[in-house]
Amino acid sequence: MTIPVDEVEMGDRIIIRSGEKVAVDGAIILGSANLNEAAITGESVLAAKTLDDQVFSGTIVDHGYIEVQAERVGDDTTFSRIIELVEEAQETKSKTEKFLEHFANMYTPSIVVLAVLVYLFTRNIEMTLTFLVIACPGALVISAPVSIVAGIGNGARNGVLIKGGEVMEQLAKIDTVVFDKTGTLTRGRPEVTDIHSIRMKKEELLRLTVEAEMISEHHLGQTIVKEAKKRNIPLLNQPKQTEVVKGNGILAVIEGNHLAVGNRKLMDTEGISINTEMEMYALKREREGNAAVFVSISREIAGIISITDRIRPEAAEAIEKLRKNGVKQIIMLTGDNRHTAELVSEELGLDAVYSELLPEDKVAAVQLLKEQGHRVAMAGDGINDAPAIATADIGLSMGDGGTDIAMETADVVLMADRLDQFAHAHALAKATVRNMKQNTFFAVGTVFFLLLGVLIGKVFLASGMFIHEVSVLLVILNAIRLIRYTSDKPSIRKQKEVLTNESGITE
Repeated sequence: MTIPVDEVEMGDRIIIRSGEKVAVDGAIILGSANLNEAAITGESVLAAKTLDDQVFSGTIVDHGYIEVQAERVGDDTTFSRIIELVEEAQETKSKTEKFLEHFANMYTPSIVVLAVLVYLFTRNIEMTLTFLVIACPGALVISAPVSIVAGIGNGARNGVLIKGGEVMEQLAKIDTVVFDKTGTLTRGRPEVTDIHSIRMKKEELLRLTVEAEMISEHHLGQTIVKEAKKRNIPLLNQPKQTEVVKGNGILAVIEGNHLAVGNRKLMDTEGISINTEMEMYALKREREGNAAVFVSISREIAGIISITDRIRPEAAEAIEKLRKNGVKQIIMLTGDNRHTAELVSEELGLDAVYSELLPEDKVAAVQLLKEQGHRVAMAGDGINDAPAIATADIGLSMGDGGTDIAMETADVVLMADRLDQFAHAHALAKATVRNMKQNTFFAVGTVFFLLLGVLIGKVFLASGMFIHEVSVLLVILNAIRLIRYTSDKPSIRKQKEVLTNESGITE
């Protein structure tokens, strides 16, 4: 049946055919299609979607057929949230805008007093009225707002949500960028590479682990769940007495057994000893670039699940652009093991890397950088990144794969889940601040020379008004240039080549 979109409810099964617009957020439960997600991510390259992939309202099925189970409808959809965030951002004033408003409140009465003085000295009512009209700071008052709105609009068109003018100004000033690793510098789509178990079959170890990890929102936990689905392993139990230990792992009771799934710190906290053989195996996997997830049952190590996550193909180029735009140091903070973190750091040429950190450790690291006088931007995507994102001068979240709390906490959201959007956002912020300054100097200069011309009798009411209105128009036109601003983003062809290489297909 066909029904109005307002009547769609969570859990409804929606059919979407070629050429149709997606009306809800949800997961594909049948079919496959290529979608145009430009309205959400700013990417013009079609996104291939298949079973279990997420689709978003406002996107269009270019070709294909999919059935989607509605997970978010109405005002809760991603598209509605983008509109709401952009509206809020445009209402949020920057420091420059606040200063100009305060300046205007003092400027206007001052001009009235000066106009009275002009009349008292000259007794020329025409000159006085000309002085009063020409002194109106129209171009000055709009010089900052039009630049901010144009900059925010450019960001939204390119899949970057910048939450206000003050954020834009702060973003332009950053000199230090701090990245999380998993889901930020890496693709956030890790894969299980090996299951090493003792005293039980691998499938049984995986089943018990997944039954504990079902409540996890962490990338590694969800990766283990997907591996079980891929192997068609049936889940038999609901976990009891579950506890998420942020930055370390999960505790649960399954079939009467106490399960601990996580890193070494979790094992140490729970008093679970790791024998030499298992420690050597974990170190070997970590040196190969894997994350080693320890699984203990009844407080004894039962196995290790190895997971790896590839670096984002655009990460190196984005980091290079950030350096060119004036970022002095780029640092990685991660809860992952030291060996994996160092491999990523070496490949991307980062200035420093700190591994095996808890959420509070990330917050402390960001605070220390701020105390040292740095302007810090923190980019992350997980629940454990949210405190550090909130602590930084500017917080960034990966919108596509990021958690809701990280997106709500962040000042900037990258909707396409691409790091080159961060580089674009930083360059755009600098261009917007530059544009504001150009407009402000031009507006002040125009008013100054016009008033001088009035006082020496060279500018009259008609000519002065004409020049004044032209200056307002020029300020607007200068700001509009920002809508078409590009920061030397990768070409569509280059993006296609990246997608082609990832899929293993050559031209």
